[in-house]
Amino acid sequence: METLIIKDQFIIAKELAEAIASFNIDKVADLLKEDGEYSIQDVKEETVFANKSDFLKWLMNSFNKFSFVDEERSQLKYDIDKCSYCRIGNPVLIFENGRFPIISRNPWESEKCGLMLEFDGNLVSDISFCYIFLTTENPFNYEKQCKRHLD
Repeated sequence: METLIIKDQFIIAKELAEAIASFNIDKVADLLKEDGEYSIQDVKEETVFANKSDFLKWLMNSFNKFSFVDEERSQLKYDIDKCSYCRIGNPVLIFENGRFPIISRNPWESEKCGLMLEFDGNLVSDISFCYIFLTTENPFNYEKQCKRHLD
């Protein structure tokens, strides 16, 4: 009988952040639950929920669209904060000061978006876009709310 050791959520969040930051889509896939629900942007830039496969395709497409200011850099910069609105205390991954993976058509906008994580055991079961963080300032944090699927 195999004993399952449950990892700390911060460790899982850090593993996922490292995988996304280094464009390691296989590692990202390993950390996501098969039947989870993951936020993406559709072609109209509206938030929709997707399955794991569609989320990974969207993330790869976001990697391809994102351009670095410093082309010699091969990894995204990230911070791990906490949600302070929709799922208070849950880890939020903020890449490139909130500019990735949501890529705005208006690059002068200073709004920041993060990926808020929910867990089931050692896997990430849900990812939602989050705009209200515990310690990271966001110029629009009073105008936006976490976008979360409500059933």
